[in-house]
Amino acid sequence: MAAKARGAFPLIVALAALTHMAGTAAAASVETSRDARIFELLDDDQNGNVSMMEFKNNQMLVFYILDRNKDLALTVDETFLPADVFASIAGTGGKIDTLEFLDIVDSAFKQADTNQDGLLERQEFVTLLNRVRNR
Repeated sequence: MAAKARGAFPLIVALAALTHMAGTAAAASVETSRDARIFELLDDDQNGNVSMMEFKNNQMLVFYILDRNKDLALTVDETFLPADVFASIAGTGGKIDTLEFLDIVDSAFKQADTNQDGLLERQEFVTLLNRVRNR
């Protein structure tokens, strides 16, 4: 699974770096396909859900997806965290770096897991991506 993640890394970065295109059916189709591919890469055992362990195993991939401007730091606008939670994690720099990010994966997963079953279904994951994109 680690080899899969390493092989997927360049693809995830390329997918995440694509500009968010909205307004046309073709653009929506491309975005839907990209989201499905990202989900499939995170779903190591290909059971249609992303478990907390799979999410943690691929957490740096998630970081690169969230980091829209690719500066290796997350701003409040690049996360779906409430402002007060973000501020408590970000500290004095006002950003979350990669090490700080590793500390918040549990919280992010739990917020995205809206039905609280311990798994991210495809729709929960897509909702998470849409929240990040639309901030």
